[in-house]
Amino acid sequence: MTERQQAFLHTFEPLRDRLWKFVRAMVFKYDRNDHEVARDIMSETVLVCLEQFDAIRDKQAMLSFCFTIASRIYKSQFIRSKFWGLYEEEIAGQIPSQDMLPDVRADVRLLYEAIDTLPPKIKEALILFEISDLTLEEIKVIQGGTLSGVKSRVARGREMLTTLLGEQSLEVEELVLKGIE
Repeated sequence: MTERQQAFLHTFEPLRDRLWKFVRAMVFKYDRNDHEVARDIMSETVLVCLEQFDAIRDKQAMLSFCFTIASRIYKSQFIRSKFWGLYEEEIAGQIPSQDMLPDVRADVRLLYEAIDTLPPKIKEALILFEISDLTLEEIKVIQGGTLSGVKSRVARGREMLTTLLGEQSLEVEELVLKGIE
């Protein structure tokens, strides 16, 4: 392994799990291909980050760099996916349980379906904050705009989810963590 590759791995490894949670949450659709799509996006993100690693002057910027690349790759695939409409009821009904209780799984599914209906910027901000555990400042770097804009998007996302799910005391973080782990 080259010195450059070792430096990349040393910088990337602490971010890998957070990036994976972000990518999985962004592509979550409960169809049979969501895991493969997430793996493809993650692989492409790592490849682009490795190729562009030398362009990053401040290695502290690696976090926002990786999340920005993943976000752009997801958005380009999302635009392409608008032209595809494959959904098979039989296959959706055969999705095996992943060690979650059925009621928790149903709650998580409803939560992700509700998240998927949010406007893209709000959805991304909410996923970055609640699931990927990024700070508001880090989200501001990834999404651009102002800190108050990021706070606004997260707060609006929470309010929209509360309305969509019809619950006044929605514990988003609890449900999300149960669904991701």
